[in-house]
Amino acid sequence: MNPLKAKFERYVALEQAEHDLLDHLVRTDARVVPAGSDLIREGEGIHFVKLVLDGWGCRYKLLEDGRRQIVAFLLPGDLCNPDALAVGEMDHSIGAINELHCALIQPELFDQACIESHRLRQAMAYDAGAMLGMQREWTLNLAARPAFGRIAHMLCELHYRLAAIGLAVDGSFFAPITQITLAEATGLTPVHVNRVVQDLRGRGLLSWRGRQITLHDPTRLALLSGFSPRYLHLPRFALGATPASQQLPA
Repeated sequence: MNPLKAKFERYVALEQAEHDLLDHLVRTDARVVPAGSDLIREGEGIHFVKLVLDGWGCRYKLLEDGRRQIVAFLLPGDLCNPDALAVGEMDHSIGAINELHCALIQPELFDQACIESHRLRQAMAYDAGAMLGMQREWTLNLAARPAFGRIAHMLCELHYRLAAIGLAVDGSFFAPITQITLAEATGLTPVHVNRVVQDLRGRGLLSWRGRQITLHDPTRLALLSGFSPRYLHLPRFALGATPASQQLPA
């Protein structure tokens, strides 16, 4: 599966020409990054547009005392640095949560594909809007939501993003994160995260066994946390919709 196609199809209706362009882009060099290692570090030069093919990554910043603050999760189909033509070096680091497989795309080839197809340009605009929307929601999470809302909202976001590319079914999805990872993404201590997770379990809203997370009532969890998927800008996807009902005008 080409996860970039799977995601872009949720933004716009792609034609065969766009499918071919996207398949051509991922037929390139690839890099495998072991879990816990860095794909690229802050201050390093940018030479490729990196696309997540498999595995989970994260954007993060290191504080002066050595603590890590995760500022975004990168899932299959996500572009790590779509602005490679405009930005010379990284202002943050990207780490691998589990084994991360990335395609290394020449920035010029990526730019040319977008020039050739207005649908790909439109999909890229949706994707840029989604990234900005996620950063706004994460800022709101850290600044205003209580601990329960932070964790519940983040789980809802992950579920929705994964379901959109076919990696979450019936509220259940593979997640190589730990409670420490969630703590680094929500500005909470691991102890506080554990209390929230136990609360969610006690309410019958969450099962978390190993690397499998199940949200038993995603709708209720969304209401409790204030989650709405509008900021993810996926007009051709709705949880629970039939495939025919998802074919909305691009």
